Amino acid sequence: MNWLLENGLLDAPAAPNNSLAAAVSHYHALEASLAAPQRAAAIADGTAEDDSIFLRGNWRTPGERAPRNLPEALRTVGLDKLASESDGPPSHDSTMGSGRFDLARRLVDPANPLLPRVIVNRLWQHHFGEGIVRTPDDFGRMGQAPTHPELLDFLASELRRGNWSLKAATRRMVSSSTYRQSSIVQSSKFKVQGSETNSTLNFEPGTLNSQVDPENRLLWHMPIRRLEAEAIRDSVLTMSGRLDYQMHGPSILPHITAYMEGRGKPQSGPLDGAGRRSIYINARRNFLTPLLLAFDYPVTFTSIGRRGTATIPAQALSLMNDPFVIEQAKGWADQVLSAGSSSERRIVSLYETAFARPPTDDEIATAIDFLQQQSLRHGGGSNDPRVWTDLCHVLMNAKEFIFIQ
Repeated sequence: MNWLLENGLLDAPAAPNNSLAAAVSHYHALEASLAAPQRAAAIADGTAEDDSIFLRGNWRTPGERAPRNLPEALRTVGLDKLASESDGPPSHDSTMGSGRFDLARRLVDPANPLLPRVIVNRLWQHHFGEGIVRTPDDFGRMGQAPTHPELLDFLASELRRGNWSLKAATRRMVSSSTYRQSSIVQSSKFKVQGSETNSTLNFEPGTLNSQVDPENRLLWHMPIRRLEAEAIRDSVLTMSGRLDYQMHGPSILPHITAYMEGRGKPQSGPLDGAGRRSIYINARRNFLTPLLLAFDYPVTFTSIGRRGTATIPAQALSLMNDPFVIEQAKGWADQVLSAGSSSERRIVSLYETAFARPPTDDEIATAIDFLQQQSLRHGGGSNDPRVWTDLCHVLMNAKEFIFIQ
């Protein structure tokens, strides 16, 4: 069997009277029963060498040797020794290995508050739109000071105490009364001195919130946030019932339009990405999905800790004209029509699906009037799929569809 395998004859057709036919069949049966192997990228610490400082950045003119060591930022704040080594000699030896493992140990060491602060700040930014430190990529002197330093330290300590559980930290944030506030701005007044809340703000009791904190840095109401680009695309797929909830698996090639040209052009994937979530779309730097780019999808050249939230005409034009959105609007309309019921009941279903609320009487009347106008335009009846596709498309273009209140 090994000889057949090594010589590429195992898959060759065997004669009916071949004495090895049964053995080959048994081999293929055993092969088919084996589970597919799972592989993961790993790093091995090989032979480490000190490098030289290149004079004026020229690799042809090396200067003095720069020995391997911890980043200066960690050494200057006293993290050159682990907390467990405070009573003994440090184990760090710059002459052995690359130092990556030693760096990882110091990042998670109890004496280092930086890593848990950065993690919980990014979680807070994800849930509230802005971090406690509004420069998530810069906790240094050039960055902004935290608006609530005590809260940042509390969340960081709870993250470490909770065995670094991101789910537990998220649950703590979203179950808070701050997160559950309304985004409707009311003319309420502060009842405490600002110096007790934040040392950089001073105001008198009874001052209007909008006058003292117009940027809502103290979170006296929930900020209105726009969905991220991936969430907008996934929401469109959810409306049409096309979203595939399967996790893991290979990525999907991006859909290539006639206007996308460049080096390394891949084959085009399906327009709807086979229904997969946006996180599974293959990220090609020269062939990013136009709909995602319109909604501030980051260009995949560098890491970005804080995305922009620009409001540009291309966003409205994409929701109006993108073939993907139009296709999903038709799928949503077909799904509603297949459920039967009256026009008014269908409109209620559309609003509950898109906005998680029932429509008002005025919205129902406006939608029925729109359906009648589109029926005259298309020359069809009240059950014409084109008419309901237009209504579904309009709802996908509503601001409420992409903004969270």
